[in-house]
Amino acid sequence: MITVMMNKYSLRCAILLAPLVLLLIFDPVRGDEDNAEELRVFTTDEIAEYDGSDPDKPIYMAVKGLVFDVTDGKEFYGKGKGYNVLVGRDATRAVALWSLEKKDLTHDVTGLTEKQLKSLDEIFESVYKAKYPIVGHMQFEHKTKN
Repeated sequence: MITVMMNKYSLRCAILLAPLVLLLIFDPVRGDEDNAEELRVFTTDEIAEYDGSDPDKPIYMAVKGLVFDVTDGKEFYGKGKGYNVLVGRDATRAVALWSLEKKDLTHDVTGLTEKQLKSLDEIFESVYKAKYPIVGHMQFEHKTKN
């Protein structure tokens, strides 16, 4: 009798825990930097196609080189909305500075203070990685002097 009860208890635990284990093993897209090699690589020109101007395309923006699908936030990032200037590009510097100025719409963080970089990391983790799926990463062209 005790063996039968233990087996029923074990089976119930296994059934209840199975979805959690599967979720941990097969974590879908959100925040999965480790699978970056499987994600699409975007050039500056390619990500620009996802700036919210075409209602049939998703809205993408990059922060710290990772490309996020921010379509679910189209009330903020869609065409004509307040943060639309950030999409279709890597806006890392603008995110760090809480800026919407054209000069800050870049991935370059040169000259930012530790406080600004810490702010960037906090926003990156608590907003972008927590809310939006990662769909790719940026490939930047490096300009060299001839």
